[in-house]
Amino acid sequence: CSIKIFAGIISGSLSILADGINNLSDAGSSVVTMVGFKLSTLPPDEEHPFGHERIEYISGMIVALIIILIGASLFKSSIEKIVNPTSIEINVFVYIILGISILFKLWHGFFNRKLGKKINSTTLLATSQDSLNDVISTGVVLLGIVVNSVTSINIDGYLGLLVSIFILKSGLDPVKEAAKPLIGVAP
Repeated sequence: CSIKIFAGIISGSLSILADGINNLSDAGSSVVTMVGFKLSTLPPDEEHPFGHERIEYISGMIVALIIILIGASLFKSSIEKIVNPTSIEINVFVYIILGISILFKLWHGFFNRKLGKKINSTTLLATSQDSLNDVISTGVVLLGIVVNSVTSINIDGYLGLLVSIFILKSGLDPVKEAAKPLIGVAP
């Protein structure tokens, strides 16, 4: 995420910067996930006679809300970039960073999805979805810089807007799934 944020700053690309910030939020989400898993394994006590397993659902909800906040922030920044476009300076370094990021996030997404299904974890499934969304986001960003490099048409703000809508939608689905067991759906 640090390298992407740096690449976004030196290139002047909002979509690369936002992609890096989104990856930074993933790191925060991972911390929330680890803490949630640890707390959910606490044994039952006097105040919680049925255990603490629902903490995992709460951590899944937190991850989903982080995704929504990132999507809303990117949406706002993209509108500003559309209204006031700025030039972008792209070099080979940026292409390499984005390519490596796509490959890593693909692996990360499929790893979390496989493990999430294996242990029936809504938190890991939400994290998996976020990683796969990052692949799409970074792919769209990469497409935008290729279009800009070839045609000199700056679509950075429009692509950021498209990515932000996708991120917002992907954050809403895990909120619904995590809320069901918290509210108490029928077995």
